[in-house]
Amino acid sequence: MISVGINAALSFAFFLGVFGIVRRPLDWMAPDNLALDFVPQSIAVALMSALVPALIARKRLGGGVALRSILIRAASFALAGGLLGGALAFSIGVAGPPAIGWGAAVTIKIAYGGVLGALVATLALRLLLSSVRAI
Repeated sequence: MISVGINAALSFAFFLGVFGIVRRPLDWMAPDNLALDFVPQSIAVALMSALVPALIARKRLGGGVALRSILIRAASFALAGGLLGGALAFSIGVAGPPAIGWGAAVTIKIAYGGVLGALVATLALRLLLSSVRAI
């Protein structure tokens, strides 16, 4: 749940930074590139959702898990996140939807960040715990 909240809040903050606070229609493709924004968002959310919970769990487990394996796993999740974001951007581009309202766009981006964060954190922690049990 911590990952959901953090990633939803970060998605909101970055949305405001990229698209501003002025309520206006946003284009999925140029000039706003709302669809393309799924790529960096997915990379950042996947990276942080894999890294931070695993580091917290590692500390609580007494450091029994190698830091290198956590970093490699987090980088792998970030790469997978980038692929997912790219697939979303491509799919949206092919579909060619009309512009979307600012409020709907920010809601989608917050929800996406929270859901992806929950999924990645859950998978990362399960992998971490399974590696600890295997030791």
